[in-house]
Amino acid sequence: MENVVETVIKSDLNYMANNYGAFVWYETSLVLNDYLDAEDCTGTIESIVNIFQTQDTTTSPKAVMISHSGELMFVKEVEGYWCEDVVLDTAEITYTYRQAYERIMATDCIKPHSRYCVLREPLGPYQCNPQYIFGDAHGDILLFLDAVTGDVRNENPAFNPIE
Repeated sequence: MENVVETVIKSDLNYMANNYGAFVWYETSLVLNDYLDAEDCTGTIESIVNIFQTQDTTTSPKAVMISHSGELMFVKEVEGYWCEDVVLDTAEITYTYRQAYERIMATDCIKPHSRYCVLREPLGPYQCNPQYIFGDAHGDILLFLDAVTGDVRNENPAFNPIE
């Protein structure tokens, strides 16, 4: 399935609407089958986690993490607030995961030795668009693809705005 990430996001948005009522979407984390710097990396996804926040004022707030691995789906609730990201809106995102992956792989940038990609709008002193972030916090290399414009950077735009 070409748009597996977008299909899972849509399915989880529906799940949240049907089971939690009011909510917001914060993040989609992906684990790839292969390392991004491997010659044979195809961008195939091993697992997906979507993170949401309930907004029902009559109950305690919950961060809801919906994990997908193969045909399995797990839902984990954590009491409290998710504070790391700005709320995402599917209408703003013009690049699919596959388009973002292909654009990143086509750049001359050194690829991170990582199997991770996250779609999020980072919270920082500068406002930015949602980003596909390839790599992980433990590595030396992160690549940011603007999910609206397709611009590629190696610095977090929420902390390093384009001059």
